[in-house]
Amino acid sequence: MPSAADPLTDTPTDGFSNLKELTQVALPLMLSAGTQSLMNAADRVILAGCSEDALAAVTPASMLHWSVVCIPMGTVLYANTFISQFDGAGQKDRMLSSFWQSVWLAIASGFLLWMFLPFSRMFLPLSGHSPNVVELEAQYFNILCAGAPIHMLGTALSCFFSGRRKTTVVMLNSMAAVVVNGIVAYILTYGAGPIPAMGIRGAALGTVAARCVELAVYIICILRETRRDDLPLWSMCAVDRGLIKQFLRYGVPSGLHYFVDISGFTMFLLIVGNLNNQALAATNIAFSINGLIFVPLLGFGTAIQTVVGHHIGAGRIDAARATTRNAAIMGVVWTGTTGAMLVLFPELLLRPFFLLANPETLGGADIATLVRTAAYLLNFVAAYSVFDSLAVVFSSALRGAGDTVFPMVITLLSSWLIMVVPALIIIQSRHASVLALWLTCTAHISFSGICMLLRYLSGRWQRIHLTAEVAES
Repeated sequence: MPSAADPLTDTPTDGFSNLKELTQVALPLMLSAGTQSLMNAADRVILAGCSEDALAAVTPASMLHWSVVCIPMGTVLYANTFISQFDGAGQKDRMLSSFWQSVWLAIASGFLLWMFLPFSRMFLPLSGHSPNVVELEAQYFNILCAGAPIHMLGTALSCFFSGRRKTTVVMLNSMAAVVVNGIVAYILTYGAGPIPAMGIRGAALGTVAARCVELAVYIICILRETRRDDLPLWSMCAVDRGLIKQFLRYGVPSGLHYFVDISGFTMFLLIVGNLNNQALAATNIAFSINGLIFVPLLGFGTAIQTVVGHHIGAGRIDAARATTRNAAIMGVVWTGTTGAMLVLFPELLLRPFFLLANPETLGGADIATLVRTAAYLLNFVAAYSVFDSLAVVFSSALRGAGDTVFPMVITLLSSWLIMVVPALIIIQSRHASVLALWLTCTAHISFSGICMLLRYLSGRWQRIHLTAEVAES
């Protein structure tokens, strides 16, 4: 069992204690995940001063990059569940072995992702975007992809802390990375002294530089913590084929879940881009603001997955259920409050995206029209945000128990049959509009949230015994 020195209670069976535990784990992870959204938003704010093409290119390129990395990333991130369940069961050796398997998978997959570098300029023109936008998309994508090994390894090392519910380290490291990204991206984008202006490439290099800092800090913190707690880190570094097999069995569907979700939204963006550049730019801005709401939910989901996994590993199903119930309430309150802000103060929230913008840098675009379109799209974001929180909360609880296939299948069917295919039909019609396209997005997210809730209520996740299966392997 976890040591008595653990600041978190190990038997939070009552509602208040369980809520306190969830909050202690979740808040740092929400802030940490929010920093990723801030990094993305910072790139868009900085690039708004370059050109409309740069602003239009950054989000599709970023989402294409996530579509490429999300399967191995989701697989590596599933180390949180293995680490948390073994930590809850008091099996420190298996916990450390799980951590090392995620490290080896991260290193291997990070270098394998380089195979996509030669093909970016081959596939991006298929989007139908203008040649200038496609070239900028390729530049941004290639730099992020080149930094994939660093990103993957940093993700694996973060699981050492998040899986053990020590999430403050993750938060502080992520905040430092945001500062590095903002400074480096601005300097490289616009130039300073002898440093030439690099445009969109500078924004991408700022992101890679931030991830290098994250990786270095994690290495230092892990070495210090294992010495302090006398954990047998190096003795458990061997490749465990049986554990990797189980890791892939449960982790790959989790990674595929991210892939089908992100690839669906990438396709949606590509479809919107075929309408016109202004619709694409407005959609990019609306998704960036949506990210400020949704990305913290991803950190919240990681916390749910970790705490639920810890309680299941310790044999406390009641505590796992209480965690999920409290998480659902917190998620609805968060998205309900932020959704109201989107409806009531849209122009205030949009203002930062145009601080560096002017008609000349946006190629003569009508900024007022762009703001009105983006403001209207924020109403859709407000409408689907509550369902988005349900999808995150209950799919995370399911993954924490080892139920990873169902969330992936539902997301696949919903994103493509409810969002992508109808959007393709709409874009071919004579009356295509950005509002009609966004209706398909809203329907997809709402349907997914309801399905995840129903799956959780079915109780099938309680019959999965992940740690026992790993022990047998």
